[in-house]
Formats: sequence, structure tokens, C-alpha cells
Amino acid sequence: MANTNAPFGFRPIGQQEGSAPTAGFETYYLNSSDTNLYFTGDPVMLSTAIPGFITVPASGSTTGQALLGIFVGCKYYTATVGRTVWNSYFPASVGSSSPCEAYVITNPQQLFAVQATSNAIMGTSNINQNIGFNAATSSLGNQTTGQSVVTLAASTQTANSSFPFRIVATSTTYAPPGANGTSTGAEGYQVMIVRGNNWVRNGGALTATST
Repeated sequence: MANTNAPFGFRPIGQQEGSAPTAGFETYYLNSSDTNLYFTGDPVMLSTAIPGFITVPASGSTTGQALLGIFVGCKYYTATVGRTVWNSYFPASVGSSSPCEAYVITNPQQLFAVQATSNAIMGTSNINQNIGFNAATSSLGNQTTGQSVVTLAASTQTANSSFPFRIVATSTTYAPPGANGTSTGAEGYQVMIVRGNNWVRNGGALTATST
């Protein structure tokens, strides 16, 4: 069955060394006046302007700054309902003076399933290559479910060590036959299995200026 375009961001599925997929996350901060939207499954990076705070990558390939990891939700106070809210996405500019807590999977050994764009057909020949993602879709997630729609940038597979993700398998290793993303047909939209490559915990440098 041909693949269909149904992206879901970076979805944790296990760890490379085979341990239980706890998807352990760390707590960072978001500026409550941040105008960016953040969805579960979005890649994020550390701000160099405000230590300990996250921001969105300006690019999905050569960001100039290592990724921190994958956003998986947040907590913030909102005056609209008069209480603290735990949410699967950050809706931007929540109107509180207090910083918001952001939860980020930072372990570069965590494996993620992610759908690729249709720019190139992807398969087993791409395993061990590095790859970027489509940063332009980071603000287009589902504001009902909070789910990201970020995709792998299929045409960017390379040996370039500065790229943020490493391809480790195809989805056929994990998904049942006929599942969306398992076809190697010319329509593209293959689902691949990746882990962090140029991430902070892999020794990636914080060199760019971001907000």
C-alpha cells in the first residue's frame, strides 16, 4: 500500500541499547512571552541569550547550534483560567510573568519514528547517514492534540556530522507489513527510525545566538 502524508513529529519508540523506552525527559524553561509555538515531537535547542531556556531551531539542517532534544509538553500558569496548566503544546505568549516549564527528551540514544518528505525515496541504503528536518513546519502542529507535524527533510541525507539526526533503521523493523510509511515506493513519505546526532549531550557546541 502506498504511503500517505501523515506526519507526527519525532515519536519516541525505544532506546538504541535496548533498555526499556522510558523516554526520560529533563525540565527546562520557556519564556512566557515567547511567540513561538511548540508541539509534542518538535526539535528544540537551547537559547544562548537566556541560559536554561529553550527556543526553536532556525534551520533543520545546519543550525549552527546543536539540538537539545525533542519537546514533549510543558506547564505554565494562565490567567485566562486562573490556574496552572499542563499541556502537550505551548500556545505562545501565555501572558504570565513566570517562566514556563518545558519537558524535553535530551538522550541522544533515544530512538524516534518520524515521517520523511516526498523529496526523495528513503530506505535501507540511508541507514547510518545523517539527516535534517523540515523546520518550517514547526509552528504548524495540531492545536487540538498538541502533536507536531515536523518531518525529515528527505533530500538532505548526508555524511555531514553537523546534521541533527542519524538514521538507524527503516520503520519495517518495527511496524507491521502495510503500515503507513513502510512502502519503498516512489511516492516517498517513508517513516524512518532516527536518533540524535549533533545534540548537546553528544558534545554539540552552543555557538549560535538565539532568543
